[in-house]
Amino acid sequence: MLNKNKKYKKILKKLYKNKIVVGHNNSSRHPKMAKFILFNNKQFDIINPFKILKYKRRAQKFLKECASIGGMILYVGTKKQIQLLIEKYAKKVRMPYINYKWPAGLLTNIKNTRLSIKKKKLLKTQKKTIYKYLSKKEKLFMNRKYNKINKKFGTIFNMNRLPMAIIIVDVKKEHIAVKEAFKRSIYTIGIVDTDSNPNNIDYPIPANDDLSTSINFILKGLTKSIIKGLKKRKLNLKKNEEKNIKKNIKT
Repeated sequence: MLNKNKKYKKILKKLYKNKIVVGHNNSSRHPKMAKFILFNNKQFDIINPFKILKYKRRAQKFLKECASIGGMILYVGTKKQIQLLIEKYAKKVRMPYINYKWPAGLLTNIKNTRLSIKKKKLLKTQKKTIYKYLSKKEKLFMNRKYNKINKKFGTIFNMNRLPMAIIIVDVKKEHIAVKEAFKRSIYTIGIVDTDSNPNNIDYPIPANDDLSTSINFILKGLTKSIIKGLKKRKLNLKKNEEKNIKKNIKT
């Protein structure tokens, strides 16, 4: 029990030290965020650390289950200071990510998304076949076109189906992603600062969404849960395979 209390105190200390609990100014507070606020120090709101941990655990539990049944999880965060973090954690679990700019209609206008995927595949094939026969100007044009599509759509070219869930950093900035996910009935897990509406998110996590230390803390925990879910799925598949082998031997 003592060890648990020490661990809890250590986490709470970390939340304050890394300013995860620090929200926006009182004047910019969204009314729906009032239930997450502990107090206001005249400069900015302080988010209740126990609420951060509670809602983070709730989101982690869902993501673990999501990964265990083979659900695809899309990471979204386009702020400059977190682009590398999004890439880092998405790659850890081999999940797609958007860290440059949300392509409008990505989830709702599937036809356009597939056309862009076809364009990239065509350009990739051309780079392997006719690239060496092109002039310098034509090569430059092709590279620019390829890089533009690649930067815009990131790793979603590997998506062969719609994601089951989307992890969103800064739900206010990524409001288009939130709307599209809602239209397609895709679960949303979002880091929600005090100036945002938590009611638009299925699994909101109240926390500072501007500092990379805060975002890193949340993403690290969420990704760990996805890893656990993937391991669980691997074990379940192995057990099912062994059962099938035993059935085949008996018959």
